[in-house]
Amino acid sequence: MSDVTTAPRPLEAGRPILRPRPPFNARPVCAAGRESRSTEGPYATHYTATASWLYINRLSGSDRFGQVPDAYLHRGDLMAAGRCHPQKLPPRLRSGDTLWRDADDAAALEGPRAITATHVVADLPPEADPARWTWLVEQYAYRHLVDKGMIVDWAIHAPKGANGVPPGPPHVHLLATARFWRPTGRCGSRQWQWLANADQIRTAEDDWFRTIGTRFALAA
Repeated sequence: MSDVTTAPRPLEAGRPILRPRPPFNARPVCAAGRESRSTEGPYATHYTATASWLYINRLSGSDRFGQVPDAYLHRGDLMAAGRCHPQKLPPRLRSGDTLWRDADDAAALEGPRAITATHVVADLPPEADPARWTWLVEQYAYRHLVDKGMIVDWAIHAPKGANGVPPGPPHVHLLATARFWRPTGRCGSRQWQWLANADQIRTAEDDWFRTIGTRFALAA
């Protein structure tokens, strides 16, 4: 149920990291604060699920606010991407951005603080090869997210730097549904058992470090 794609792109010279981040970070995707921030900066890609999907897959496009800033297109760091989902997922939601646009439309009816999805960024073990990264990501997504009913789009980014020294660690972006997707009366409404509070996120973090087999090496 995962459509894995690889997309080799020309590599750029090293890019600076905007700010340090923890080895596992989960943040809700919502439109709150968009009006008070620059619509041209890096965070402009995170106010909707659609923009987040475009960003992690290094694609150009637009969300409900308009064209998404696409300076990220030329980073050349996308190694692989795919979607992990329950077996009974309707065909129209098995690829593309329909799932995320539907979530954004549902959230728009509730106001700017409505959550459309959860965006997770997690470091990968740098000593592993890309095939191992993909296996770890899918193992984690199916066992700890999809088994709870979520749909997860993932994309592995491996930054390349000057002289072979990467500007940051290899990492995976996991975009997980936060709303019901089944065609029932609850379709589009918020699911409060999916990465909706600190305890659930802490559990997801612990599950990630157990999956990759280390915590202290990454935390250091």
